[in-house]
Amino acid sequence: MKRLSMLLLCLFLATPSAVLADNLARDYIPAPPDTLAIFLYYQHGSADSMYVGGKKVANDVDYSANVGLFRPVYFTQIGPFVVDPQCIIPFGSANLRSNSLGLDNTSSGFGDPILLATIWFLNDTKSKTWLGFTPFFYIPIGTYDNDGLVSLGENRWRFREELGFVKGFEIFPEHNLYFELQVGGDFFTTNHSYTAANANLDQDPIFNLESHLSYDVTKAFWVSADYYYHYGGKTELDGVKNDDRLNNHAVGMTLGYNLTPSYQLLFQYKADVSVENGLPTQTALFRFLYVTDFGSLRKCKSDTK
Repeated sequence: MKRLSMLLLCLFLATPSAVLADNLARDYIPAPPDTLAIFLYYQHGSADSMYVGGKKVANDVDYSANVGLFRPVYFTQIGPFVVDPQCIIPFGSANLRSNSLGLDNTSSGFGDPILLATIWFLNDTKSKTWLGFTPFFYIPIGTYDNDGLVSLGENRWRFREELGFVKGFEIFPEHNLYFELQVGGDFFTTNHSYTAANANLDQDPIFNLESHLSYDVTKAFWVSADYYYHYGGKTELDGVKNDDRLNNHAVGMTLGYNLTPSYQLLFQYKADVSVENGLPTQTALFRFLYVTDFGSLRKCKSDTK
């Protein structure tokens, strides 16, 4: 039971970070250069059971996570490529409890900041075809406070390499259909201070596959069907290997509404439909987007001087 509890703790701590890197529909469609976008996210996740090796091991799980994100993005032109340097700052809390498994774990605070930038090698607005590559860098900010409590940080370096493709079709005037496919992998360094006893945690790469199919119902309102797959990520704690690989499928639906050309609201509901190891989680996500022509802002400031 002790080994199982440690396995579940590994999965619990990995859950918030894994979720944060998932994309939403149309994330790989770039804005024009010199555009500034500010994203604010709120995501609530919950689960009531736990699976190990494809078998349910607990029905009394009480898992909840409330995570916020602040994400500024700037689109620019570098040579022939559109690039969007950005950062993601996560914060929030997560709780995992189970009497039958002897678990009572809490994480709160800031997560590891993420630096990333998509480089679009193909950016054909006329044919609605885009191909971009995105490297992610998770900056470790520490995991333990003076009491040994765990924060949302992973206390290790994490890297994701991702390739995204989008193809759009005009079904009717101002009614477009977009097909998207993203593939990528997460890679980890060793966490040398995983617990207060300075245990070493190693993890195999996690491979990811996503697909989105979205449609413009009106000029301002669109919907998307979403699919996510995560595989791999076995952990090893102080040389002891855990049979805890991810082999998880999730589906979701996204609704996007453009309030004005500068403001957008988005809602997504997503649920795991197949979990080999971990928590079959349901998540609800809300996103607020503000976008502006940064070049015009600079010009206005210059004119007022």
